[in-house]
Amino acid sequence: MAAISLMGRWAAALSRCWRRSWFVILLVPLLTGAGGERVDRLVTDFDLIIFNTEFGTPMDAKIHKWIAPVRIFLDARAGPLDLERKELEEHVALLRRLTGLKIEFVPKAADGNLMFVFDTQDRLIGSVNKYLAQPLSGWKDLQGSLCFGMFSVQDALQINYAVIGIPIDEVMSRGKLKDCVIEETTQVLGLPNDSDKVFPSVFNDHSPQVTLTDDDELLVRLLYSPRLQVGMPRAEALKIVRQILVEGGP
Repeated sequence: MAAISLMGRWAAALSRCWRRSWFVILLVPLLTGAGGERVDRLVTDFDLIIFNTEFGTPMDAKIHKWIAPVRIFLDARAGPLDLERKELEEHVALLRRLTGLKIEFVPKAADGNLMFVFDTQDRLIGSVNKYLAQPLSGWKDLQGSLCFGMFSVQDALQINYAVIGIPIDEVMSRGKLKDCVIEETTQVLGLPNDSDKVFPSVFNDHSPQVTLTDDDELLVRLLYSPRLQVGMPRAEALKIVRQILVEGGP
């Protein structure tokens, strides 16, 4: 995953899915009885995934997440539509529980703010570009990514728009459809980085993990804790994350 500047306020999240390729009260706290070492590790993981990018492009070191409802427009131009929608709907159901966000599917592109595009690899860039004010020039812009996602940030605060592209022929040939759907949809919620230091995890390109681990889910829950406000600086956010974890988790 990487973050680059597009139009000044764009952050692009580019996933390298070679290994496979945004406070939920129903879950019991994951940190009951956890020691300081695990708290330290989870704070470090949060820092790595939220405030860094895979290719070293600096973010602005602030909390970015969705506040408004997420409206997904599924633009499936190739591949098995039923399977594509099934994989996406299953993961979206989990993300609703983890974030507390209203996430829904809409029938028209004009109503969407998360555009999810499936197309063949040779056509995908052109299909994605119809949703971007600043088009990608080609796959070279994506630095070796198999699947990719990009999100924009409004007024340096909340995420308000995202686009995900998946080359369905390529991911199906590699058996990476589930991996790409899960990683990209999660990362455009405001978790833009991949790191070898977070293991096992879908945020690690060298981990065999396909679905979110308990710790991955915890990172999402932490980000969407109401105690972390959009635009909050890194140092303040990490202090609050540590407090939440010491108290037993979100």
